[in-house]
Order: sequence, then C-alpha cells, then structure tokens
Amino acid sequence: MTAPLVISQFWADEATDAHDAINQLKSRILALDNLPKNVTLVSAGEVCILLDGAVTGFYLWLSERTHVTFISAACTSLHAGILDFYHSDLDSTLVISLELDKHFQQGCLNALGIGNDIDQDGLDVVPGVGFIAMHKGNEQPRKGDLVIEHCQLLSQGPGLTGTSSLVRQLYHELKDLPEHVLPVSFDICSQWGKSLWKGLDMRLEASQQVPDWLSSIERCQRHYLSLKPLFELQMYQQKLQNNSLLLLTLGGGGRVGMLQLGKSEQLGKNSTIGTNLPQASFETHCMSTDINGYELALALRQEDPSAYYQQIRTTLKYPRSRYRGMDNHYFKWQPAHDSHPTIAKSTSTRTTRKTRSGV
Repeated sequence: MTAPLVISQFWADEATDAHDAINQLKSRILALDNLPKNVTLVSAGEVCILLDGAVTGFYLWLSERTHVTFISAACTSLHAGILDFYHSDLDSTLVISLELDKHFQQGCLNALGIGNDIDQDGLDVVPGVGFIAMHKGNEQPRKGDLVIEHCQLLSQGPGLTGTSSLVRQLYHELKDLPEHVLPVSFDICSQWGKSLWKGLDMRLEASQQVPDWLSSIERCQRHYLSLKPLFELQMYQQKLQNNSLLLLTLGGGGRVGMLQLGKSEQLGKNSTIGTNLPQASFETHCMSTDINGYELALALRQEDPSAYYQQIRTTLKYPRSRYRGMDNHYFKWQPAHDSHPTIAKSTSTRTTRKTRSGV
C-alpha cells in the first residue's frame, strides 16, 4: 500500500470518574463528522475492562450505532488497532482506548509482579480514555494531515538471549534515525524497561549515535497503559510542525510498540511516500469465556488474593510464553449473539489464528 494512513482527529484525557469520562467520550464521538461503520475498542487489560458498568453501558451504546471490535496487545494495544485497520478493507475507523476501572487494571499489573504491591516495580495505573480517528487517504494527502509513517510491535524472544536480541532490534531502528524524527523515551519504572533502556543506551553511545530523546509522560511510577502514545502526541504536537515523532511504548509480555507520526508537508521533504506497515497476525478469542474468567477472579479477591492474581494470569493472553518472539501479533474479540449477564453482546466464536500481509 502506498496511500497514506491519516489521523484526522485525536484526543485523550485522564479519568477521575468512569461515568464522567464516558460521558465526555460520547460527546466527542457525537461531535465527529460521521461515525465509521466499524469502531475498535482497545485496552491493556483486555476484556476485563468490560466488568466496569460504565464501560459495559458504553459498549452497548456504541454497538447500537456501529460494528464494534475489541482488540488488545497489552500497553501496545493502540498500535495493534492501527495495524488491524491498515490490513482491513475499511476506509475509515475510530480506535478508542479505554483504560478505566483502576482497581482491576492495577490488579493485572500486580498479578504480573510489576505493579504497586510490596517488592514490585511500582507501576501505578492512571485511568483515562482517548481515541484516534483514521482514514486511508489519497496518494497525495492534504496539507496539515497527520500521517502514520510507521507502526510496528516488536516482541522479545524466549530464553536468555531474548532481551539482548530485542535491544539489538531497537538499536538498528534508532541508530540511523533521521534528524527530523524525534524519539520519545520509553524509560519507565520497571526492571525489564530499565534493562532495555540501559542496553540500548550503551549500544548507541558506543556508536556515537545517541538521539536527542524527548521525555516520556510516564515519569515516576505513573503508568498510562495503552494511552501513553496518545498523551505524548498531545504533549508534543507542536513539534510536528517541523519534525516527525517516534513514540515508543513498552507492553507486557516483552512487547515494544513503535509509532512514527508526521505532518503531510514532511512527506515530500523526507522522501516518504504513504504508509507501508509490516505483516501482522491476530487470534480471535471468546469474549464470554474471558469475562467469566475475570468474574471468577473478582470473586476470589477478598478471601484469597493469591488465587485472585493467579486467575487473572490464567485469563490474560498477552503474558503467555508461546507468544514470545511473535512480532506484530495481537488478540481480537468479535461481538456475536450469545447473551452474557455482564455484556449482552459478546462472542461465541472459537479461537482461530489468522495472518495478513502488507503489500
């Protein structure tokens, strides 16, 4: 594909109250020129977010107006939504990031040992909502269009060499970065993140090719989950007048998301023609089954915290070792017609794997 992938609108905000956040999100959606015939919901905690009553109501409200797909790839879920749209037959879409229900989202991090329990890494969830509206533009985008220049999900391979191999991949992506591309730091409060950052920094220093990093929004222990690139896009959007932004996001299960954005005026100047994203693959899972799994976890939370965390780990897809080393892979939940007490429209399709390739 040579036509550019264009972001026409984007927005994100922190959420102190889930119902207020959803109402604000609805107002933003209703203010759009039109609602695409397919909308994608993403969340780092996978479909556990649908246990939140405010989210369930929003899901049903949206399902009455358009076809809704649910996608996740840990904190790199926004990248997964972009890849899914790129390889689809759709002309436009809305990717909505829902990072609400702080308690359960925090439980997912704590279950993996990187949250704010005693002797953990200390990542503290900051709830929020946001979206990007995208369309596949003409070969010559309009002046001022925000164009996706690159998007990919790197995955750390298994074994002792996994981290060093991922560092090497990142190094090759960054060592010859053009001067007009400004990278945003992924240095966050996690042991794995620190090891990646240290290894990459050492390689770049040795080659005397250290880029001028912009600061991450995730300073201290604040963790924005899949909303990190959206908040950083808002924070640094003025930089796009003369530069491209490379937003890097760490995701659970050994993932690194890379999203490069630029204004259409830069296309000719920097010899970039349109958007050409890599091959991607996904698995479709059963929404009802996973919701049941998270409801079981909630029932265990008070009486047996260790069983609560174990049930979360059992239900989550992204930490599973068999997905290690699978670049550009994500998970999808499609709506169907089975009824579930928590969500009236969920999926009963069997798990399958599907692979798509870019041109």
